[in-house]
Amino acid sequence: MNGTELLAGLTELLGPNLPVTGGLAGDGAQFEQTLVGADGEPLQNRVAAVGFYGNSFRFTHGCAGGWDVFGPRRKVTKSNGPVVEELDGSPPLDLYTRYLGEEEVAAMPGSGLAFPLRIHDESEPDRQIVRSVFAVDHSARTLTFAADIPEGCTAQLMRANFDSLAAGAGEAGRQARRALADEIAGDKLAILVSCTGRRKVMGQRTQDELDAVAAELGDDVTRIGFYSYGEIAPPVASGRCELHNQTMTVTMIAEAAA
Repeated sequence: MNGTELLAGLTELLGPNLPVTGGLAGDGAQFEQTLVGADGEPLQNRVAAVGFYGNSFRFTHGCAGGWDVFGPRRKVTKSNGPVVEELDGSPPLDLYTRYLGEEEVAAMPGSGLAFPLRIHDESEPDRQIVRSVFAVDHSARTLTFAADIPEGCTAQLMRANFDSLAAGAGEAGRQARRALADEIAGDKLAILVSCTGRRKVMGQRTQDELDAVAAELGDDVTRIGFYSYGEIAPPVASGRCELHNQTMTVTMIAEAAA
């Protein structure tokens, strides 16, 4: 599904000032079928949401990546929603073939999780997002990403650095904990949503990013979470709800004393 359209619908109904966090359902690196349950049997094409309210409710969030960029910046010269048709006038699959090789490209989109794109729009200099490959058209040499990629923006390849990924996860935890008032001494819950691409890349070192978040949140916070195809959270810089890829997002829920 197109995560851009999902968030546009949520924002249109809820307004831009209501924080929304969460993630898109995933089935690992298979990209075949996902199911979502909401008060009933899990089904395809379903969105589930839980709302909270009350004077004592406290909600904070954080998100960060930690990927390293490499190679030159390239302009998205032709795109159609989430489908990128040209980078610098050439098919995007040609770029991935040049850097990954024929064997890795044949295994896409699964193998492409290790090489997302950083998207930068000069009209919004403070907004830089990461996008993962969701589908490949080998005949047309095009790539489909998790959300819209506008024509005219710049794109740059990214790759994993284990220490940086763990540090990015820790930064997400730090943002969420720092925003929570110190005087809240009751139970606290942290919902961690990390990208399935991060899990695939980190392998046995997946625990590193969980440990980094735990170190920032502290021992008094219970942690749950899942791996997703797209992470939803407002970045600290803009406060506007965004769809992320290859990102650790942390949502903290707490209740102040009456």
